[in-house]
Amino acid sequence: MLTATTLLLAGCATAGADVTIGSSAAATVPTSSPTATTVAAGDDVPVARPTHLSFPAAGIDGPVDEYTAADAQAEGGINPSTLDTISWYSGIADALPGTAATNTVYLFGHSWVQPAVFNGLADVVVGDRATVTTANGILTYAVDEVITMAKADFTSDPRVIAVVPGRLALVTCRRPDGWDPSAAAPDNRVVFLHLVDAQAQR
Repeated sequence: MLTATTLLLAGCATAGADVTIGSSAAATVPTSSPTATTVAAGDDVPVARPTHLSFPAAGIDGPVDEYTAADAQAEGGINPSTLDTISWYSGIADALPGTAATNTVYLFGHSWVQPAVFNGLADVVVGDRATVTTANGILTYAVDEVITMAKADFTSDPRVIAVVPGRLALVTCRRPDGWDPSAAAPDNRVVFLHLVDAQAQR
């Protein structure tokens, strides 16, 4: 049996001017049937929508808003509403954090020349830890990899769109040094993290 994840995706700049990720074209990568992730330590935390992201190494600490497939269709991609907004894309099946997660959770935010919520993703390194809060508990993730690619390649990159249980992907735009700040960013930066601990809501 094959399963697939589909992203409607493209790029980012100022809120409302350039989508963080998205286009009208969908990309699909088939994989083996996913199985639930395993956590080395901690409690069982049932899957639920993310409500808060904390990532000290990147200077991120804020609420998470839902971004639906309908929102992406209307906007032409995933475009968080302000420079401070963290958006969880709910248009992918089973993209929910938890110890029984069966897919990747995608969170999006802007990077720009002015202060923006995901600017600090440029500074993270392998091993840095982030926490995602849900109604059911707190999930801790560790950075595995930071990658960049041209926006045109995002929806065809198997590292991005594969079904990976228990994975967290933080997605933003990237501008090369000297790039015109008024122009759309040409690249995307993606930080991949895996689940390492979980604390149930008491």
